[in-house]
Amino acid sequence: MYIKDFELREWQLSDAASLAENANNIQIWNNLRDALPHPYTEEDGKQFITMAMSMPKPATLMAIEVDGKAVGSIGITLHTDVERITVELGYFIGESYWSRGIMTEVVKEMVSYVFLHFPELKKIYATTFDFNIASQRVLQKAGFEREGVLKQAAIKNRDVIDLHYYSMLKSQWILNVHHRFFRQEDFPLLENLLYEAIFQPEGAEPLPRDIIKKPEIYNAIRDFGEKQGDFCIFAELNGITVGGAWLRLSDDEPRSYGYIDSETPELAIAVFKPYQKLGIGRGLMNNLIDLALTNGIRGYKQISLSVDKRNYAVEMYKKIGFEIVKENEQDYVMVLKRNVCREQKI
Repeated sequence: MYIKDFELREWQLSDAASLAENANNIQIWNNLRDALPHPYTEEDGKQFITMAMSMPKPATLMAIEVDGKAVGSIGITLHTDVERITVELGYFIGESYWSRGIMTEVVKEMVSYVFLHFPELKKIYATTFDFNIASQRVLQKAGFEREGVLKQAAIKNRDVIDLHYYSMLKSQWILNVHHRFFRQEDFPLLENLLYEAIFQPEGAEPLPRDIIKKPEIYNAIRDFGEKQGDFCIFAELNGITVGGAWLRLSDDEPRSYGYIDSETPELAIAVFKPYQKLGIGRGLMNNLIDLALTNGIRGYKQISLSVDKRNYAVEMYKKIGFEIVKENEQDYVMVLKRNVCREQKI
């Protein structure tokens, strides 16, 4: 497993010396556009960083920090007009850091950053010189696909060369979400997700985090994994846990908000804010329902949940097949039955 040993962050003027130290290398210049100065001085670094810091937010040019120093750069070029849904990716890292797997992980993290901070984008692409095999491998390992080769599309060092065109679609990026089961060391993560699962209206003052300690809320995870019927899956994107869904059978007092009976497990689901509205929650829901109801391997006839009436997820639950069985002033209690799953082939 790759152990992250870098940070992706915004540029600081204090980075100019280390930027120049790593960019002032003919081996790097040979693989990049001629716009990169060579030799590369600390003054060049200051000018670049000043430009990067003056650009509108979210940042489009990021520093690659390793061992406390900015040793490389990665960024995107935004397009306009009909191409405004695509961006071009460019990057380099100091030669001392080649062949360590760092650049591949940097590209993966940058892709996530771009799609999360620029939701209108549908595609990220990058071009590499025909001879730059190392950069092509970085893109391939990061999940990019080669769409084609642009013949005689560039000139470098007086040689006319082909450009290899690689791309990552947003729809492909979402497919990098993987599901895994709960481990006992995940309990602090489950607490964070429990807080995230509490509906909070847009613009409202955030609820205190200790609200999860209310018994009717905390009973959803108390000693999770030790009770019969406890079942949880997490969604991970490029090794980062971005959401989770879990079921629990409970007769504990006070009753949880979605309690039906001692044989009906209650569902809770949450996706961390930066990753919401990307289809991750729906994927978690479908997987959990498939394991718990559709195939019947958990032996449940139905599952329940409680949802605030103002929550946009109400409509998603209805489309899946949940029915409202109870309601109070603020919440619905909804149930999904096994036979509904099989009829709809969820």
